[in-house]
Amino acid sequence: MQAFDAAGIRVYALSYDEQEPLADFSEAYNITYKLLSDPKSEVIRQFGILNTIIPEDDHPWFGIPYPGTYLLDSTGTITHKFFENNLAVRVGPEQLLRAFRGETLAELAMPTIESAPEKVTASIFLEGETLALSVQRELVARISVPTGSHLYASPAPQGMVAVNIKLDANPLLVLRDIVRPSSETHSLSGTAETFEVHHGQVELRLPITINGAVTRGGGPNEVLIAGSLHWQSCNDEVCDLPATQRFELTVPVDGPVLPQIGVPDDKRTIEPRAGEHFQQMIHRHKK
Repeated sequence: MQAFDAAGIRVYALSYDEQEPLADFSEAYNITYKLLSDPKSEVIRQFGILNTIIPEDDHPWFGIPYPGTYLLDSTGTITHKFFENNLAVRVGPEQLLRAFRGETLAELAMPTIESAPEKVTASIFLEGETLALSVQRELVARISVPTGSHLYASPAPQGMVAVNIKLDANPLLVLRDIVRPSSETHSLSGTAETFEVHHGQVELRLPITINGAVTRGGGPNEVLIAGSLHWQSCNDEVCDLPATQRFELTVPVDGPVLPQIGVPDDKRTIEPRAGEHFQQMIHRHKK
């Protein structure tokens, strides 16, 4: 929120819950942004995200939206939208801030360097300090390529190795497709062969979330993200051997926000009125 405030971004969460349960939820979890109530799903319909898979007679779920995040400009025009096929996952704040700054996924902003390296160098890090059950983060591989050389883009020519991130199998992690920068067409003067390459500063981003099915009922305090970065660099005369750089990152895991519905009344400590609000929701739809 401090980063959003500094950027002049106002944050709102919209749901079809009524004001009273939203107020209790906000107090229970120390929410500092505004929660907006849309009990008749009027705004949800205006945005075209009413969950039409749920039939109208399915109480109390009819009226909920497809979950996602919009970024709007000062005129109310949608500039970016982020939707996942998992109702429990939301885009991370780092991705929203990049979108706000106009750093598109195809043309990621890269840091400037004083001089080109003599050989390929790479750093791998997680954007964000922690992993959380519902927040998508990105594992970033930032690569510097010497002047006059290139890395093979994906797919690479037969027999060559494209730049790529490969993570070791870990049931705690759910991965999305790698976000790759735009490539350039490169031609060999001797053979007129063409293929796609990357020059200069290259950045790969791998979206990662915690596996809710594995961590349900409790989970680890930290998770190991281990794997390898692969590439092959060439110039117009010769190609280096394929290279691999191993990495291991131990990342803290934030505890999940678990709903109190279904918990016995005498054991509800965070949301003591969750069951009551749920019954009110059912009654509202049966009127």
